[in-house]
Amino acid sequence: MNTSCSEDDEPVYAMPQLSLSGDDYMEVRIGEPIVVTLEVNMEGGNGELLVFSGGGLLDRVALPSEASTFIYDEQQVPETATEGQEFEYEFSVINSQSTESGRVNLTVSTIAYEPTVLGGETLYRITVPQDGIVESDVVLVSGRKYWIEASLDFQPGTTLTVQPGTELYLKAGNEPLTDIIIRPGATVDMAGTAENPITISSDNTLTGEALPGDWGLFNIRGDGAGSNSGSIAFVRMEYGGVRNFRLQNVGEQTIINHVQVFKASGEGIMITDGNVNLSHIVATDCASGGFRLGDAYAGQMQFGISILSERFDDNSEVDIRETSSAILANFSVIGPGADAGNTSGIRMRGASSGKVYNSIIADFPRRGLRLNDNIEITNINGPTVFAHSFIFNVPNDPYRDDTGAGNPFRGYVDTNGVYQNPFFNNVSGMENGAPILTAIEGIGNGSIIPSAVQSSAFDPSSIGGFFTSAPYVGAIRDAGNDWTKGWVKNPDGSIR
Repeated sequence: MNTSCSEDDEPVYAMPQLSLSGDDYMEVRIGEPIVVTLEVNMEGGNGELLVFSGGGLLDRVALPSEASTFIYDEQQVPETATEGQEFEYEFSVINSQSTESGRVNLTVSTIAYEPTVLGGETLYRITVPQDGIVESDVVLVSGRKYWIEASLDFQPGTTLTVQPGTELYLKAGNEPLTDIIIRPGATVDMAGTAENPITISSDNTLTGEALPGDWGLFNIRGDGAGSNSGSIAFVRMEYGGVRNFRLQNVGEQTIINHVQVFKASGEGIMITDGNVNLSHIVATDCASGGFRLGDAYAGQMQFGISILSERFDDNSEVDIRETSSAILANFSVIGPGADAGNTSGIRMRGASSGKVYNSIIADFPRRGLRLNDNIEITNINGPTVFAHSFIFNVPNDPYRDDTGAGNPFRGYVDTNGVYQNPFFNNVSGMENGAPILTAIEGIGNGSIIPSAVQSSAFDPSSIGGFFTSAPYVGAIRDAGNDWTKGWVKNPDGSIR
């Protein structure tokens, strides 16, 4: 305390001090009071507490004399607030000499859903409207865990927003299975990060043993080529059903990257129609294959991984079919091992005209690349292309042809006895009619990172548009550029 020269003058008190007892962030349910405990240090008896919000003075409260702790509970979260809506407050105190302390800040985040406990975890139970029809926006907040007990069907004009680090648990075993559907005209905004991915999983991961097929699908239905259904980044979908990540007629204005489908009971990723582009996509141990690209899907995909730790059925891990004209670059398609039961790598069939560049097919018992039906192949600039790519450790039919026209992607021996490789794949010649294949060290069952960069003479960026520069073979350049770290699960469930 400072004093003046005269004994009759009032002392000049030091500036008051104010602090929050606890964090400067709290979560409060709709309609409940906001209870704030403040620590006060003020000479000469307490004065007043000032409360600010929205840039102005909200409240002014007399403080009890000599109180060092004060509980303020005069505000509450409005009934009209929505999940995750934030309210900002500032507090200060003023003493009897009108000297004001510095201000302290408080952020209040709204909780809109009822808490419940599942498997020892506190989750917030999403309110499912009648028949699952969602007609207003839904926001799910960073760091919170949510329980979805039945399907949600987002109608035109609505948006599902999911913030980084959010965990969604879908009820297992429903009939029909629990789905999330984004209708044409609705949008999704799921912005995870490598450090804080968004996960969509089975509630059996909390209460028992999660299994493929515990829940249904995450389904985006777009408005066709050029349309925008929102954005998805760093999302992991676990233990879903057949066609777990389902894209129908989704347009190229939609942004989708860094998505893993883990242990689906059917095809992991199925895309039909539309022209949405995708990058950094992973399918792991999906029971009916990793990627199915069909109907008139005409999008582009770069940096894709399909990996099996075991054989499920006689599937193709990447299936380009019907009239799809998908273009793929920098894919790694890794099978369960050359000694496994029959299953295969990439299949091109129907009247499709797919193109695949700078990719790897390895560790399958047979049929690394399989051609069927009405596939038309002319040259490296033709309608169907598999080029600048590697197939290895596929002992039977690495370049399989079921069209009757041969499989020109493996090259040929010309009339002068000289081997020709017009598609620049990893064939160095022919021996007894079979292609001689070179391998990439470090790539094989359970391993998707090469020991060293396998360069390619082809750069996908030359295609233009969506593709970025990646003049190397496979989805991952090398160990120093592993984009799966921190958010992708290995087949054993550990995080890479």
